[in-house]
Amino acid sequence: MNRPQLFDVNPRHWLVAAFSGLLLTLCFPRYGHPLVAWIALLPLLYLATVSRPSSALALGWVAGVAHGLSLLYWISYVVNHYGNLSLPVSLGVCFLLVAYLAVFPGLFCAGLSWLGQRDLPWLVFAPFLWVACELGKSTLLTGFPWENLGYSQYRWLPFIQVADLTGVYGISFLLVLVNSVLFYLLFVRNSGTRSFKGPVLLILTIAFVLTVYGYGRWRLDSVDGRSGPSFNLALVQGNIDQDVKWNPAFQKTTIERYARLTREVVGQQTHLVVWPETAAPFYFLADSKNSRVLIKEVQRLRKPLLFGSPAYRRDGERLSFFNRAYLVDGQGRVKGRYDKIHLVPFGEYVPYQRLLFFVNRLVQAAGDFAAGDRSVVMDVPPARVGVLICYEAIFPQLSRKLTLAGANLLINITNDAWFGRSSAPYQHLSMAVLRAVENRVPLARSANTGISAFIDAGGRILQTSNLFEEATMKNTLRLGQGTTIYCRYGDWFAWSCLFISLAAFVYSMVWRGKQLLMRA
Repeated sequence: MNRPQLFDVNPRHWLVAAFSGLLLTLCFPRYGHPLVAWIALLPLLYLATVSRPSSALALGWVAGVAHGLSLLYWISYVVNHYGNLSLPVSLGVCFLLVAYLAVFPGLFCAGLSWLGQRDLPWLVFAPFLWVACELGKSTLLTGFPWENLGYSQYRWLPFIQVADLTGVYGISFLLVLVNSVLFYLLFVRNSGTRSFKGPVLLILTIAFVLTVYGYGRWRLDSVDGRSGPSFNLALVQGNIDQDVKWNPAFQKTTIERYARLTREVVGQQTHLVVWPETAAPFYFLADSKNSRVLIKEVQRLRKPLLFGSPAYRRDGERLSFFNRAYLVDGQGRVKGRYDKIHLVPFGEYVPYQRLLFFVNRLVQAAGDFAAGDRSVVMDVPPARVGVLICYEAIFPQLSRKLTLAGANLLINITNDAWFGRSSAPYQHLSMAVLRAVENRVPLARSANTGISAFIDAGGRILQTSNLFEEATMKNTLRLGQGTTIYCRYGDWFAWSCLFISLAAFVYSMVWRGKQLLMRA
């Protein structure tokens, strides 16, 4: 294919880039479909083959912006409604985050363009390079792995089981590989630039997809057939309006609502009751009046309760605030606590404060939150419970640490009221599914306004609540047993993809250097 001159971009290519970004968004909930992910990258691959690296970088960035704005539009609502920022400023905040995240599809597109100009089968490196870019997006600057491509398949269970080997990155790899092969067969094979024989490539790809599918069916059957202790869990969704949640006059009403709903759902065989993040909108234990009311309710029910509450610690003149989960037994005694480790940037704290000294937090809170210093596994026989607070569920390494420490049940307590009726609660739930599959442990999700859910170790969503409704749910989960390859070795697959990508670029530069010497 002929390539235009440096920075000479066909105006139609900007539209193609934006269309590719919108296709990526249509892979994900609330309105997307998993099937779209198998073809969503075709326009982006086209741009990489007809553009010089500099132009491909710009086009890939535009695709990333279109994807980010249509996927993360709800951020502007959050900072406008709860951060008290004007709509133009809120849109600007959303765009700044999206502009940063768009760098990674830009790098992917530019990298493919670079490799395509060398004597290398660029098609082979597309899935490696995509995963390497996702790894960078997920780890750099505190990381933001929100809806990496592999999460799009959360409803297609056989294709996500490979995550117990590779993490979600293995699913992304599969999707990009299929996109690349389809692009080659449809557009490149007949252009005179043959790197592979089409039929052989097609057969190998089909065999690979069927292998992943077959492995998924086998793992689902093994999860279904395993024996192990069962655990009876009750979830309570209070549906507390975020606008009144922190009003002191509403604290008693909040406790009464949760107590009433808990009495409705708790049974003789219930092992644990779970309330959402900051379900107790006061400083538990420090606020003696409200704490006594809550403890009396627990003693009346005689069932252990896991719930969220803000907390603080005084070190001399300094106060440190925490987003905390408490475990209280049936006698009202505190048996465990966990302080959130991965805080929300600009929501619960300001990263790089010396550099961003002019930025204020965008949510109302008693003070800047401090991060917890360790993962905590709590004993609720027969379960060992690992707690994830809010968007900690999108970070695989946190679930891994808990499972390695002995957790055989993950519980995600969250407050998604910030998101309103946007796509964000559905997206948040989709990512939690992969935490169960990666570690082969069930996951229960208790959300203030929804979506609360039970997820088994195979990634099946067994039960969900509706948004913005009072709800109670109970289910019996089969506890996890043992550890997976992903749990033991983490993101080995993603780091391997990064290493292979770097090796390809080194080889490309060496090849280019030799070509220049031969011409000299």
